[in-house]
Amino acid sequence: MMQQDLYLYNSLSRQRELFNALEPPHVGMYVCGPTVYGDPHLGHARTALAFDVIFRHLQALGYSVRYVRNITDVGHLEDEAAETGEDKVAKRARLERIEPMEVVQRYTLSYHEGIRQLNCLPPSIEPTASGHIIEQIQVIERIFGAGLAYEQDGSVYFDLQKYASEKAYGTLSGKIFEDLLSNTRDTAGSKEKRSSLDFALWKRAEPGHIMRWPSPWGEGFPGWHLECTTMSTKYLGTTFDIHGGGLDLQFPHHEAEIAQNHGAFGADPARYWLHSNMLTVGGQKMAKSLGNFITLEQMFTGYHPALAQAYHPMVLRFFMLQSHYRSTLDFSDAALQAAEKGYIRLMAAVERAKGLVQEGVDLTVPTPEELAALGNHPLAQPVGAIISRCWESMNDDFHTPRTIAALFDLARVMQSEDFAGAPESVRSIAARGMGGFTGQILGLQPRDEARSERSLDGVMSLLLQLRKEARERKDYGTSDTIRDELARQGIRLEDRKDGTTLWVKQ
Repeated sequence: MMQQDLYLYNSLSRQRELFNALEPPHVGMYVCGPTVYGDPHLGHARTALAFDVIFRHLQALGYSVRYVRNITDVGHLEDEAAETGEDKVAKRARLERIEPMEVVQRYTLSYHEGIRQLNCLPPSIEPTASGHIIEQIQVIERIFGAGLAYEQDGSVYFDLQKYASEKAYGTLSGKIFEDLLSNTRDTAGSKEKRSSLDFALWKRAEPGHIMRWPSPWGEGFPGWHLECTTMSTKYLGTTFDIHGGGLDLQFPHHEAEIAQNHGAFGADPARYWLHSNMLTVGGQKMAKSLGNFITLEQMFTGYHPALAQAYHPMVLRFFMLQSHYRSTLDFSDAALQAAEKGYIRLMAAVERAKGLVQEGVDLTVPTPEELAALGNHPLAQPVGAIISRCWESMNDDFHTPRTIAALFDLARVMQSEDFAGAPESVRSIAARGMGGFTGQILGLQPRDEARSERSLDGVMSLLLQLRKEARERKDYGTSDTIRDELARQGIRLEDRKDGTTLWVKQ
């Protein structure tokens, strides 16, 4: 299709811009994925869902999208600013007394399962940092060639002060380099750096550091920022269409990517930068230290003190889509309960839409040409206008809240007394508009599927509670029986040191 104009809010220019693909109909999109050292949580869900909708809508417009989302499995240190502390994956491995790649495997699978339940489409390519060590070394060598890297005692750093003397730094985040320089504090390891703002491209592996690889500068591991520059350019080219991620990555991670890309390839990495906003809980930032941290598994089983019940993944998806991806989203149990009611109403309209088309006909979004050919029936104009509003909303920086509002308006038209007497062409277009935008673009699944999954969630929540109570009574026979019987049904329970019990479909 692609004759429709799509407007994006570009974080780089801080303006709403008309989207023009570099090589239409192809679009390259890179999104920063998770660091896999823990179970996926609501923050992971929001970013994944935001770019899933963007991916879906670009495809609906007729673009062929190569969607690359990385997995960080090495190089992400505890103190991101100072680049000190343990590697997050290695620390988890040490605490659980397992191999780092066991941690990576476990939590990658957990992440995949969580966002699969949210009906997020898989990316076209999902590269890992540890799988691209050779390529990262090659990028470092290119940055050396540009005179923007230096080695110190086996570690390699990006010379940010030299870069900033030649190129603008801080354009994406609005940071001013001189202000950053004057406000820097002494940090551990800064004695190795020419400036405390310089960031690591390669870190020397200290004795006992498990995750290490040989390099021209000695054994070590890549810097966190470097992996995204390496993998995005490997699969999408030195300059591609869209780079996305959470707003918290804008600085310093994405600023570092821009600097690295210029150092290695002499070009901006992406033309459009898109950022999903933060998730708060009861007005506070979601954080483990505040006790308001909720994993997807806890959400789907209701196994968290902040939740009054288990919530189906589609309810969570609907809840998040009610807020624009660039807006702060405040999470609460009351808001989820309201979202559940809205989700049920919308899915009821989708069920009615299915009854308006012949069996086997897919509910795909109608094109503008089809809307223009609806004819002169009294209901053709309102149906066409509402579906056009859906297109206009999605083409206005993927505005899902306005799209959902338009779909509820379409549902009211479809419930009117006159609608049953409308021509088949009008009824079919209305049905496709309702089903197509809801399922194909917003990614919301039908209510019947949700009901069966929701029932399973409720049963699992009850079984987990019964098992917890049995363990507290030291009734390990009952506890083991529940575990063993679930295992026979392909469901594995994992008892963690923090007391959390999870269930995973095998």
